[in-house]
Amino acid sequence: MTTTKWFIIINPTAGGGKGGKYWSDIKELLSKTGVNFDFAVSEYSQHVIELTKKAIKEGYRKIIAVGGDGTINEVINGMFQQKIVTPSELSFANIPVGTGNDWIKTHGIPSNYKKAILSLKSGHSMAHDVGEVSYYDKNGEQKRRYFMNVAGLAYDAFVTKASQEGSRWMGTKMFYYYLILRCVTQYTATRAKITFDGQEVESIFYNIAVGICKHNAGGAQFVPHAIPDDGLFALAYFTDIKGIDVLLNSRKFYDGSIIHHPKCFTTQAKHIKIEAAEDSPNFVEVDGEFLGKTPIEFIMHQQAINVIVP
Repeated sequence: MTTTKWFIIINPTAGGGKGGKYWSDIKELLSKTGVNFDFAVSEYSQHVIELTKKAIKEGYRKIIAVGGDGTINEVINGMFQQKIVTPSELSFANIPVGTGNDWIKTHGIPSNYKKAILSLKSGHSMAHDVGEVSYYDKNGEQKRRYFMNVAGLAYDAFVTKASQEGSRWMGTKMFYYYLILRCVTQYTATRAKITFDGQEVESIFYNIAVGICKHNAGGAQFVPHAIPDDGLFALAYFTDIKGIDVLLNSRKFYDGSIIHHPKCFTTQAKHIKIEAAEDSPNFVEVDGEFLGKTPIEFIMHQQAINVIVP
């Protein structure tokens, strides 16, 4: 039996603990604005996926994530992994309390949770694209993940892996600048082959970005040409550039002008495949989570889920 209530999933560790800290205020404000809901709190990594699937099985068709980009990603994966209904029958909204809050930037959702709740109440539904990425984990097993923001490969995945191996002790953008400085001397670009919609490019790639939305890495714009409902991935790839060039152009990561660099090439595609062209594999991260390595394949699910935007 289905219900018209929202089901809210809270990630208490999101934003360095903001999810738990602000939940009582968020709950009170939702009630005051007339939002009818039930809720659950995640307790461990990937628990949000299981809570999402359980909620849908119990009849909920509208899910709100209280968290950041990682929490959003887990809800979307729960929606696509369940077999009760098609994802297009489901609705999603985000109350942002994460660290980066990158997905909301494309849609103009306020980063202030109080304003985001008011926006949720007065917002409208749009059909949003969802990407599916297959990759191989460290044990050589093929895995699958869904996303609706940005996937990064090569240098971007290298930086993400480094960020997860250390503690974060500064703001998102400053932390990313710190990682650029640290990783640029450690990373070695490798040769790979990108196949997209019948075209093929083989080169040494420093960075590859595949986007449905525009922002990742605390507001960086490697794919400013992304459109979240056009059924196409925005693809941007950088052929072999020098580390000093990365440092000199780091400001351009955040205003989107980096795509005008002479070593950057952009296009759009429905289907993308990345294969290693030598012994060294390429790696992939999605929504700030390091996943695995090549061969990596992206498949588009056009307008596959409903999201609430201002």
